[in-house]
Amino acid sequence: MFHLILTISLIWAIPHFEQESSDKIEPEVLLDSLISKSEKYLYSEWDSAYSYLSKADSLSRLLEEENKTGQIANLFGTLYYVEGDYVESIRYYSIANEIFTKTQDEAGLSYALNGRGLIYLSQNELEKAIEIFNRCIEINKKLGDTYGVGRNYFNRSIGESDLGQFENAHRSIDLALEYLSEHQDRVIFTMTLNRAGKIYFDEGKLEESEKYYKRVLDYPGELSNWAKAFANTGLAEIQIARGNPQKALELGEIAQESVTKTRGFWDKGRLSKAMMTANEQLGQFESAYEHSRLYKSYSDSLYNENKNAEISYLQLLLANAENQDLLQKKELAESNAEFNKKFTFILILALIGLIIGFVLYGRVIKQKEKINKVLLEKQKEIQVQNEKLETINEEKNKLFSILSHDLKAPINSVKQLLELDENGLLDEDEQKTVRKLLIKQVSDTDDMLRKLLRWSHAQLDGILTKRTSTDLSEVVKEQVDQLGYQTVSKNISIDSSLVFDNIQVLVDPQQLRIVLQNCLQNSIKFSNPDSNIKLWNSSHENDDYINLHIKDEGIGITEEKLKEISSQVVRVKSTEGTQKEKGTGLGLLLVRQFMEKNQGAISIQSTPNEGTEIILSFEKINTLKENIDS
Repeated sequence: MFHLILTISLIWAIPHFEQESSDKIEPEVLLDSLISKSEKYLYSEWDSAYSYLSKADSLSRLLEEENKTGQIANLFGTLYYVEGDYVESIRYYSIANEIFTKTQDEAGLSYALNGRGLIYLSQNELEKAIEIFNRCIEINKKLGDTYGVGRNYFNRSIGESDLGQFENAHRSIDLALEYLSEHQDRVIFTMTLNRAGKIYFDEGKLEESEKYYKRVLDYPGELSNWAKAFANTGLAEIQIARGNPQKALELGEIAQESVTKTRGFWDKGRLSKAMMTANEQLGQFESAYEHSRLYKSYSDSLYNENKNAEISYLQLLLANAENQDLLQKKELAESNAEFNKKFTFILILALIGLIIGFVLYGRVIKQKEKINKVLLEKQKEIQVQNEKLETINEEKNKLFSILSHDLKAPINSVKQLLELDENGLLDEDEQKTVRKLLIKQVSDTDDMLRKLLRWSHAQLDGILTKRTSTDLSEVVKEQVDQLGYQTVSKNISIDSSLVFDNIQVLVDPQQLRIVLQNCLQNSIKFSNPDSNIKLWNSSHENDDYINLHIKDEGIGITEEKLKEISSQVVRVKSTEGTQKEKGTGLGLLLVRQFMEKNQGAISIQSTPNEGTEIILSFEKINTLKENIDS
C-alpha cells in the first residue's frame, strides 16, 4: 500500500518538475530537487514556491524524512513571513521547532529560532528579536554555516535600525555582506544591499542610501521582483526627501511593476505610502487619497489585535515548550547528581582501600627513596658546578674577545703607517711625523694593553664590575688622545671642550674605557673625512645621573639597523666604515652589556647621511664613595 501511495505521489510531482535526464528519479533526489526549487522562488514567486513546498511536504511525510519535513516547515514559515501572514509563519516555525528539538538538529533549530526573531520584529519587540538573532549567530558560527550567520546579521540590523542604533546596524549589515560574499547568487545578497540602503535612508544619509539601491539595480545576476520593488521604492523615497515628487512618482511606477508580482503586504504598503506622499506634494489629492486607502488596507492586513494576540499566544507556547525541555533537563541533571553521590561514596571506599595499600607499600620503598634523594642532591651539586664552569668559560671567552677587539684598531693603525713607509709614499717630513705618530701609537697601545692585562687578570674567575668614583672628563681625554692616528688619517677633529671638568661618576674605570673607546672608534669609522666629532655633557631627567653625548657627522644609521641594535642581545652584523673599515659587530654588544653592569643607560639617535648621536648616562656622585661590587 505504501509503495502505491508513493508511486502516485511521484506521478503527481514529476510533471511539475524539470527533469535533467530520462533516467528514473529516486524519491530522495526528487525531494531534494523540490526543496531546492522552492528555495529559489521563496522571495520572488510566492505561488511557485508554495507549489513546490506543498509537493515536497507530501513526499517527505511519505518517506518519513523527519528532518526534511522540518526543513520544509521552516521554508513555509519564511514564505508566509514574506507575504506578511505572521500567524501562519509562526505556526510553521513552531512545527519545525518541535521536529528539530526531537531530532536534535542544531541547524534546523537555528533556522526556526531565527524565524521567531522575525516575528518579534513584526510585533515591534525589537530587543527580544535582537537577543534571538545573537543566539542564532552563535549557533551558526559553531556549525560553520556562513549563509546562516549572514542571514542572522541581516535580520539583527533591522532591529537595531528600528531602535535608532545606526552604528550597530551598519556594523551588522557589513558583517552580513562579508559572510554572504560567497553566496552572491542567492536572493538574500541583494536583500542585504537593499537593507543597507534603507539604514542609510533612515539615518538621513541620502547619497549613501542611493548608492546601495543603485548597486542592487546594477546587480549582474538574476534580480528578483522583490529586490527590484524594494530598490525602486527606496529611490522614490529619496526623491521625496529631496523635494522631487514628480521623479518619485516615476520611480514609484517602475516599482509598481515589480511589487504587483509579489505577495508582500509590507512592500506594497511601503510603496503606497511613498506614492501617497508624492501625489500629496504635487497637489494630486485624489490619487493621494487612493494610495492612502491602499496603504491603510495593507497595514490592516499586517497588523490587528486578533493577529497579534494569536502570535503572542503561539510565541508563549514555544516558550513553554522550551521551559518544559529545560525542566526535563533539570530533572535529568538531579537524577544524575543522585547517581553521582552514590558512585562517589563507593569510590571513596575504594580510595580508602587504595590509600591503605599505598601506605604499606610506602613503608617498603621508604629506604629506597632516601637513597635516591641523596643521589639526587649529589646530582644537583654536580649540575650547579657544571653551570658555574660554563659561566666562567663564557666570561673568559668574552674577555679574550674584549682584548682582541680593543687591540685591533691600534694594531691596524701601526700596520697602515708601516705600509705607507714601506711603499715609499712618504717624504722626509712626513716620515718624521709618521715616526712620531708610530711612537705615540705604540706607547698608547702599550699603556692600554698593560691596563687591559691588569684588568683581565682580575677577571679570570668571571667578569666583575667594580664601580668606583671616576673622573669622567679625565677618562674621556685619555681615550681621545689615544685615537690620534685614526683622526689624522681621516682629518677628523674631536672636540671634547664642552665635557664638564671634575665630574665624578660611579663606574668601573676599565669598563668605562672600553665603552668610550668603542663609541669613539665607531664615530670615527662612520665619519666622513674632514668632519667633526663633538662630546659634551647634559643634565639627565634624574638628578642622580649625567649624560655624555658623542655626536658625529657621518653616514648615520638606518631605521631598520637602529631597531636591530636596540632589540638584539647578541652582536649585530657589522657595517663597513666610510673608508671600507671592517668590524666584528662586538663593540655595541660590549657597550650595552657594560652600561647595564654599571647601572647606566645608552640610547642612539641617528639620521641617515646626517650623523649619529650616542647618549651615555652615568650615575654621578659628589664625594668619593667606597667601592661597590656588583
